[in-house]
Amino acid sequence: MSKALNKIAAGCAAAVSVGAVLLASAGPAAANTERNGYLETSEFGLYYNSNQGGCVFDLMSSDWNFYNNLFVGPENCEGRNRVTNDDTASYRNRDTYTWKVATEVNLTGLIGSLPPGYTGNATVNFKNKITSATFLD
Repeated sequence: MSKALNKIAAGCAAAVSVGAVLLASAGPAAANTERNGYLETSEFGLYYNSNQGGCVFDLMSSDWNFYNNLFVGPENCEGRNRVTNDDTASYRNRDTYTWKVATEVNLTGLIGSLPPGYTGNATVNFKNKITSATFLD
């Protein structure tokens, strides 16, 4: 009877260890998708090209200065590894909040609002001029 219990205990310990490893490896990567170059639900995206084309700069939190941000995404997306600042042609808001974009750092200069679900091209006042963004709660 003791050998049978040892085998069951060893099997349970192995199963718990495997489960812990799977949870640990899936946790952080699954939780934070911001700025990975793919626009998921609850994110606001700024695109390199018009009509939501090219690479995307995807945000879940405010960014007060795009000078040190790059467009990322698949290797073949146009604009990949270019600086996001003053290089945005369109956007899509997949968040539940309204987002504001501005032509200067710290949400100054010209400011525009993009409601939840909005998809469109930047107007002449904002195309290739956006430098910061934040959401309104």
